[in-house]
Amino acid sequence: MKQRQPAVDPAAADAQWAGDAQRRAANADVRQLLRHARRRRHARWLAVGLVLLALAAVGTLLVRAGALDNLLGVEPATAPAAAPPPAASTTPAPMLDQARPFAATPSADWADGVEGIVPPPPKPVNGFSVEQVAAATALVRDVLVASRLDPRLIVDHDPAAFLDKLAPDARRQLDPLFTGGNEPEVQSLVSLIAKDNSLLPVEPKVEGTMTVSAGEAGELVVHTNYVFVYAFAPPGPTRLVDAMNVLVVVRAEVDYVLRSGDRWTPGSQGLWYGAATGYAYSIGCEAYREGYLAPASTERAVTANGTRDPATYFDPTSPLPATSGCPD
Repeated sequence: MKQRQPAVDPAAADAQWAGDAQRRAANADVRQLLRHARRRRHARWLAVGLVLLALAAVGTLLVRAGALDNLLGVEPATAPAAAPPPAASTTPAPMLDQARPFAATPSADWADGVEGIVPPPPKPVNGFSVEQVAAATALVRDVLVASRLDPRLIVDHDPAAFLDKLAPDARRQLDPLFTGGNEPEVQSLVSLIAKDNSLLPVEPKVEGTMTVSAGEAGELVVHTNYVFVYAFAPPGPTRLVDAMNVLVVVRAEVDYVLRSGDRWTPGSQGLWYGAATGYAYSIGCEAYREGYLAPASTERAVTANGTRDPATYFDPTSPLPATSGCPD
């Protein structure tokens, strides 16, 4: 799927509200702003579902048949040609270990959950003191936890803890987008697990960075670039050969903007969402179109894009993909 609707860019909002700080915050029309932002970044927020359920089934058959022995470095058996077929108990175990679902992926050694979100050492920036910068990055860390890791939002779809950390006007703008089919509007800011899906009892894996820079007068920009890997419970007793049948990878690059000072109305002071881009990999495209995450194995078929090494989707420093793996 091509990019999902990202959140409004505060730079664009400032241009619209220029000249009058009071009028800038009070007259925001969130739906129109988000539609404009969506069109501008339509080619950036990509949903990339590259793992085919059919491939998993084929892989299982090949492993069981021994057709992959040479590729896997397995020595061929030396039993006589007339030997009976191996017993069922000798069938190779699937690569997926539900107790260690990340073991066979590039995220195996990443930090678990909140431990993977580490603010940088604070330095004074753009008129903000060391203490203010430290408070801002700690707040952004809490926002990332609330939007990408907290079960209250990602599983129960309750955005209260996330919204409470934003400026009042930002909270007012986003709140209506969590209901009524508007969930794709906030997909670039939060992770929502699709209904009838559940996560394995393990923390998501997290890797990435947070940096701080100067914005306009009275603004501190905190740029976040993280990859989150979620492990879903397999549907039923299905034997899954590849761990990616149950893993979903989400990369999110989001700017959070702290606004402070007399330039801003009381409702605009606080943390705002800014430019947002990224992608989701190994997903169910139907669920993603509705604003939710589900593994690729929940669908009968997913369009594959074989032009890129799958490991790059786990790398927060890799270029964003130029094409989508989900059909329009």
